[in-house]
Amino acid sequence: MPSRRLPTPVWVAVGMLGSALVAVLPFAVGYLPEGAEGLVERNLSWLRHAFGRYLSRVLAVLGSVLLFVSWLALRPRHGEEASHRRPWRLIALLWSLPFWPVPPVMTADPYAYAAQGWLLNQGRNPYQVAMGFPSPFTEGVYPAWLETTAVYPPLSLQLQGFLVWITGDDPYWAVVAMRLIALAGVALMLIAAVPLARLVGVSGAGALWAIGLNPLLQVQLIGGMHNDALMLGFILIALWVARLRGGLFWGAAMIGVAAAVKQPAILAGPGVVWFALFGDHSARTPALPVRWGRAIGGLLVGGAVGGVVLVLLSLPDRLMFGWLGRYAGSPSLVINHSPLSWFAQLALRWGVRFGIVDRTLTVVSALLMLAAFIWVLRRFGPHRPIAFTAGSLLVFGLLGPAVQPWYVLWGGPVIPFARPSARVVRVCLAVVLLLLLSGILQEYLSPPISVPLAAIPALAWAYWDRRTRTAGLDRVEQPQQA
Repeated sequence: MPSRRLPTPVWVAVGMLGSALVAVLPFAVGYLPEGAEGLVERNLSWLRHAFGRYLSRVLAVLGSVLLFVSWLALRPRHGEEASHRRPWRLIALLWSLPFWPVPPVMTADPYAYAAQGWLLNQGRNPYQVAMGFPSPFTEGVYPAWLETTAVYPPLSLQLQGFLVWITGDDPYWAVVAMRLIALAGVALMLIAAVPLARLVGVSGAGALWAIGLNPLLQVQLIGGMHNDALMLGFILIALWVARLRGGLFWGAAMIGVAAAVKQPAILAGPGVVWFALFGDHSARTPALPVRWGRAIGGLLVGGAVGGVVLVLLSLPDRLMFGWLGRYAGSPSLVINHSPLSWFAQLALRWGVRFGIVDRTLTVVSALLMLAAFIWVLRRFGPHRPIAFTAGSLLVFGLLGPAVQPWYVLWGGPVIPFARPSARVVRVCLAVVLLLLLSGILQEYLSPPISVPLAAIPALAWAYWDRRTRTAGLDRVEQPQQA
């Protein structure tokens, strides 16, 4: 465990250094627009060659470790509340600054975002025109997506189109501008964190630390510019407003907005509705009888409200639900962190037909998710809706046919509000370390190799932490009554 005797500014500076080291990576590895690539070639030509690529990966691993160590060192002490001792939101902002002007970190998704936004601005339907259509961003789109159409709901496309427009279709800055969507999402999460923590009786400081300073969130959502951050921001806002006056309506409406950004937000809908109706009860409280009539009725009302909001946000440019089209891209097309995809790729190498592999992968994934959803419902149900929300999002993110490092963050920011045990927190921290390292290693090694390699230090840290301290987040006395 890093020493707590060092002053806070030192650990803040170490974390910023870690972010800066990771931020070097996209200049050495991956696509760069012609202008940016020429600038690098003229001033740091070695960075785009073998030595520079290896060095950048080493620096990124070092930077990730520095972020992780700084995060642990700044963990709130017992009884420390959000308004005391440390400016959590400012620290989160400072750690994110090195990522702001750089290309996408460890992903090509923002080039697809920009290509989709450009198509929309040209009067073309991104649900009908493939991302390989010639544009200022086509060369940066991941090859597997070139012949596919957009998979994101209309609100995402509208935001992407707006950012492309205000940057004048610039091949570099239009892509970098996609980070504004992620930053907005993180800002919403940090706005909701303290009031939501008070509602459920957990430490506001712990919630801000677990979300804003989370190195995986910093690297993958802010560095990688993924629109998942905005979806998560609206989900946390939905949980917060669900316990205010008219909370069922406002919470469901926020889920409709979140789903218009990215579809997995729909899975948070039941938890938001049940939180509005029943609150959230501690695991130590005797279970109350489930009032299923009210629970199901609330789902019908909340689903109707969220559905109307989603439809209204889908009306501009008559985009509607075109993301359901047959040519929409599928994350399972590329090898990823899911062991299911590893077996699928192995079967394809053995000559098994793609259609058979794809259908088998889909069926196995669906069965695993169904079983896990049933377990989450039975374990948490309507009376622990925060844990149910986190569990539902994690099930969908981790048991699908494709798993990327940032998918863990679908449920991750909700976990601090579910009163996690020390064991659960320890597992979460180990997973953060694993995915920090494997995300960088997969720039050089395939996930079937990079994930087990990254698991070694993650498991070693978890074992050491278990022997030396308690990893749980602090709780406060009682949840605030709405």
